[in-house]
Amino acid sequence: MTDRIALVQALKGILTEEISLSDVKNQIDADDRNFANMLILSSLRQLTFIRQEVFPLFIKRKIPHKQQILTYILALGITELLFLDTPDYAVINSYVEVAKKLSDRFGASFVNAVLHNIAKNKNSLLANRKQKYFSKEFLKILSKDYTHKQVENMEEFIIIEPPLDLTPKMVSDIHFKDEILLPNKSIRLPYHTKITNLEGYQEGLWWVQDTASTLPVKCLSNIKGKKVLDICAAPGGKTAQLLDAGAIVTAVDISQTRLNRLKENVGRLGFSDNLQIIEADARCFVSKDKFDIILLDAPCSATGTFRRHPEIIHTKTQKDVLKQALLQQEILDHIVQFLEPCGVLVYATCSLAKAEGESQIFAFLQRHPDFKITPISLPYLSESVTKEGFLRVLPQHFKQFGGIDGFFVALLQRKI
Repeated sequence: MTDRIALVQALKGILTEEISLSDVKNQIDADDRNFANMLILSSLRQLTFIRQEVFPLFIKRKIPHKQQILTYILALGITELLFLDTPDYAVINSYVEVAKKLSDRFGASFVNAVLHNIAKNKNSLLANRKQKYFSKEFLKILSKDYTHKQVENMEEFIIIEPPLDLTPKMVSDIHFKDEILLPNKSIRLPYHTKITNLEGYQEGLWWVQDTASTLPVKCLSNIKGKKVLDICAAPGGKTAQLLDAGAIVTAVDISQTRLNRLKENVGRLGFSDNLQIIEADARCFVSKDKFDIILLDAPCSATGTFRRHPEIIHTKTQKDVLKQALLQQEILDHIVQFLEPCGVLVYATCSLAKAEGESQIFAFLQRHPDFKITPISLPYLSESVTKEGFLRVLPQHFKQFGGIDGFFVALLQRKI
């Protein structure tokens, strides 16, 4: 039986301490990870509904601050009652026991009463619910840049489990059962596919990479033999793309742990040649060399990845966006000194906020008039190309294939 005490504490950690779901899963017994993953992800996707529609109906008095653990106990209990197949009696008994251990007798009685009441009324509760999933803070971020309809269209994708996307090597002709071949040549498989069981894993014929993450390199033309500085490179999906296309790559990242993953990934793929790996803060990186291309997949608020990381819709604020935008500016202003005359700067983020995308680049061009925009041309994503020539991908832009992470890409060329 899954340790629901651990899951309650994990949910609290994700929402209040920004512990990653990956870290949480590593602390859970292997046999329980699938259920734990499903329960926590489901609770995060449904948390706005639970907080805004369920709690007000069934909790009439404010929960004391010192008893806030009860809100996390109830969030998981309500998720199991309403959205999973666990029998009602098992859900109620399980979370009453959790409350006894993490709270007190009052807390256990409170959880028991609330969950019993919800179980009695769950059909009408689900029938009358509003299909709202984004938190108020997350909506503040999006409403600055998008219409109400655009935001509604994004919101549809929070409850669609994101698929598994693979990038095959250029020389690979591998195919899988149930695959969808996407226009960018990514292979899309069902979400629950076990990676290490797939054909070609040991042989290094492909790597895991979300479709949106492939786009910055896809925007480049022939790069064979070009010297590329890959900033914030780990875990290495774009690095692998660059090496596969014949580039000579210097990969830089601040995290040694993430760089170790990059080494493992490119090693499995047989891409260790033409690669130099450097651990460094991008703002302090130094090099005697100049590069034909600099690719910056900038640290950001990651709001475009909410399908895979639904905790983001509850933890990110406008302050986070502004903080990341300042960091991006520092990195951009530092790294351009390493670009050759007429070289290309690729700027990318997985943020939906334009402060980290379009506005960031307009400000950069004001500070660096020796750069100009190179319009992006990707026929299969023509609807995502802005009038300025940037690529602004929204989740609904790949709707016919099941969606895509939000992403921004700009190509800039040094004039001289």
